[in-house]
Amino acid sequence: MKKITFSVKSVLLACFLIGAVSMEAQVEFKLQTEMFTRFNDVNDNGQGVTTGQYYDFASNVLINMEPEATGLASINNNGDVSGQMYFDEPNGIMQPAVKKNGVWTPIGWFPTADPAQSGFTTYGISPNSKYVTGQMSIGCCDFGTFLYDTETEELFEVFDPAGETLTAYAVTNDGLMVGWLDQPDGGGTLRVPAFFNKDGDITLIPDGQLPQFNTNTIGDINSSNVMVGDFDGQPFIYDMNTQTFTTYDAPQGNSATFTSISDNGIAVGFEDVDFQIREAIIYHPDLGEQPLYLKDVLSDLGVTINTADGMLGTAYKISDNGNYVAGWVNGPPVFAEGWMAYLDDSILGTQNVLQNTVSFYPNPVENVLHLNSKEMIDSVAVYTITGQKVSNVTFNENQTELNLSSLASGVYLVKVSSNGNVENLKVIKQ
Repeated sequence: MKKITFSVKSVLLACFLIGAVSMEAQVEFKLQTEMFTRFNDVNDNGQGVTTGQYYDFASNVLINMEPEATGLASINNNGDVSGQMYFDEPNGIMQPAVKKNGVWTPIGWFPTADPAQSGFTTYGISPNSKYVTGQMSIGCCDFGTFLYDTETEELFEVFDPAGETLTAYAVTNDGLMVGWLDQPDGGGTLRVPAFFNKDGDITLIPDGQLPQFNTNTIGDINSSNVMVGDFDGQPFIYDMNTQTFTTYDAPQGNSATFTSISDNGIAVGFEDVDFQIREAIIYHPDLGEQPLYLKDVLSDLGVTINTADGMLGTAYKISDNGNYVAGWVNGPPVFAEGWMAYLDDSILGTQNVLQNTVSFYPNPVENVLHLNSKEMIDSVAVYTITGQKVSNVTFNENQTELNLSSLASGVYLVKVSSNGNVENLKVIKQ
């Protein structure tokens, strides 16, 4: 794997020149001092969950979960939570559960599963709170995915027809799940990135290619059906709309993964820099062609990384709006202290933060985007949130129309160049 290095200060300076960094950015970093505070998730309001506590970034306060709950897994922008409750408290048997509108509801087990002999892990809750997903087994070894519909209270069993293990880590509003499949006849463990639905329609990525590494996965999916994960030790971004699969090199060229992606295309994860030592990474096209260390980005913005080893360890989740990143420091994950960073949304050039000289409508757009600028528009370039240029048009006028009808639905970055400046617009294509 090729080793690629960057000057973070040079990258950030370049971002400033194109409007990606604002002098008004308010970036913060908060480290927990107690063990067992690793963060599992964070939402747009800076509300996070550890395995047993709720967290509020603004107040930096941790609050124990409700007595009826026995574990927390994820939280969405509604404040609804996936987790677990007791199934049989005297015998210590748990079950998946969901907290919706402030009320915890048990999900239960597959009808043919013996809770005393089976296992489960709860993972994601959809942004609209309709679905909860995770892994569940029938007996000791037959593992599949569960999908629970909180509206109909149906529990769906999703298994690989070939009988191999199937696991989901995240789920969309439409019930599309992402995770991995243990490839049939793999001669042992061979986890392949996969997405699938409740009907058992399974798609492996990249198409027609099996990994050499034993463990690979899709870790997350955003509202535009853009997925992130790792394949043969390289972090990847897969755009389901364009079927574009792109791998990236970690800063030191070691094995790495993207664990989470925001709706505006910011991916986070970690690189394995040494034995059981990780360093958090962050990627967005406006920061450069390859991922950077999150600690370097924060340090260049004046933030002190006050961890014991000066490293961030694991970046595990980023909020949908891209403003909050949560994870935990190096050490045994079960005992690790958690951390959370606030990234002002002007950092990554996904908002109109430079001169505010360009107005545009409608957004979301179906076909034609109207642009109006105080300065003469020289050119307009359109990028997917993975950094792929899909359109580049030259103009010489203040008002213009941009036809986006041929693009697939999703989030795009529209870069408008005028009088030597570049303004970045985030546009949602319906």
